[in-house]
Amino acid sequence: MRFSAPAALAVSAALMTAASHASAGGASLEFLIHKDLKASLEGLSIACYSESGCAYVEAQKAEPLPDYDQESVAYALGREKIEGIVTASEPIMKKIKGFGYSCRKLD
Repeated sequence: MRFSAPAALAVSAALMTAASHASAGGASLEFLIHKDLKASLEGLSIACYSESGCAYVEAQKAEPLPDYDQESVAYALGREKIEGIVTASEPIMKKIKGFGYSCRKLD
């Protein structure tokens, strides 16, 4: 099957776009979710789900809680059993915002 030049360009562009999305997918944006994003995290218990997220929590002198149960994390925040979370999960962020928490992209 032969493609015309415009069709070949379109296919090539689509493949490059798919490849860039696939490589970017490994580095999803993570967010810190906390009641007061300007306050220090020192001494707080913060759930985290990636090495970089947990490293961020540690760097802030907070206690990282790796692999905290994702099904209950929003409710744990709501009941103040933990003070924050670092996540890339849109559904978790949506639930947590309902409890009065704010999100900001990690540096």
